[in-house]
Amino acid sequence: MNIDRPFNIDLKINENIGIFSFPKNVMKKDELVDIWIAPTIVKMEINKDTKKPILPIDVEMINEELYRKYNQFTYSTGKLNRLAELILDKLKRTVELYLNLNDSDELVERNKKCRKSKDIISKKDKSFEQLRSIFSCIIKTDKEFRQFPELDNQEKCSEFSTIFANYIIDRNCYVHGILYFLYPTFEPIMKVKIPNEEEKYVGITEKVLRDNLLTYQKINTLLSEINEVWQEKR
Repeated sequence: MNIDRPFNIDLKINENIGIFSFPKNVMKKDELVDIWIAPTIVKMEINKDTKKPILPIDVEMINEELYRKYNQFTYSTGKLNRLAELILDKLKRTVELYLNLNDSDELVERNKKCRKSKDIISKKDKSFEQLRSIFSCIIKTDKEFRQFPELDNQEKCSEFSTIFANYIIDRNCYVHGILYFLYPTFEPIMKVKIPNEEEKYVGITEKVLRDNLLTYQKINTLLSEINEVWQEKR
């Protein structure tokens, strides 16, 4: 499965950067119904004589099409966040159901990676990645999961685990990112500050967002199938 993902943008934090939002009130019958914005990051050069930054952008460059483009990307990244929350909830229920039906002590002794999950399994509140790690251990070591076409051999299990791990990494960008345009192309980028990690900038495209939807669909479908089978075992 070839998936386009958010890609790193080489934008140094200490560069001369200006951020402009260009707010525009949207009125209907003299009432404010929306505020359009198009937050744009501009790398500015320094005037050699005055030592002051040179602003290369003008408000006239910001048109309705750009405002609508920002609205659309804002909606799309927000929707991806909501979908990821649904995946998190379903993954939590899937893992808890499996642990209720199986011996967790036996699970952690299956291999070296499973043993690393011993302390995590006993935790009441598990992170998205911790739940995924437990799930990865389960599908790779329990042959009952070979009944699902997506997991019918070890290679497919590893591939799915990687896709799932990357999905969570990308979700973190959307959760902890702020959407901007980058001048002069006005391509969308996100300034991302994940807790305990360095701030970074990533680029996104319509295909990146669409591929995230397809990844959600793939993960959600498999989790639903697994839940259905395991519910019958209760």
